[in-house]
Amino acid sequence: MQALEPRRPFFASLMSFPASCFVLTLLTDIVYAKSYNMAWETASVWLLTVGLLVAFVIVLIGLFQAFVQGLWPSMISRIGHAIVLILSIFNAFIHSRDGYTSVVPTGLTLSVVVVILLLGMGFLAHFATPRREAIA
Repeated sequence: MQALEPRRPFFASLMSFPASCFVLTLLTDIVYAKSYNMAWETASVWLLTVGLLVAFVIVLIGLFQAFVQGLWPSMISRIGHAIVLILSIFNAFIHSRDGYTSVVPTGLTLSVVVVILLLGMGFLAHFATPRREAIA
């Protein structure tokens, strides 16, 4: 028999899109800090906006689902993603400034913190997800 692979939770699958937007925001912030080209700052703003719109819907649905269904172990991860969402909202406000200070240093710092939290949520989800054993 073929071993069953562990299924990735649906919430984590959905959150991968906004998470990738936030990671790309960090990368465009770094490039902007090195090059001073405003196109990279604009790319950061667009990535933040798209990531925020998608994450807002997913986090609200995920928190509601976890609360209603009593999925308390996954509630920690979902609250962590809500914190990432709140920090990203502040980051979007910082990125709405004019000039170099729209990214450096506060916007870049917030982007780094968001990515570190996302990595932490990823590790938490990986180790908190029950694994299925192979059927012999």
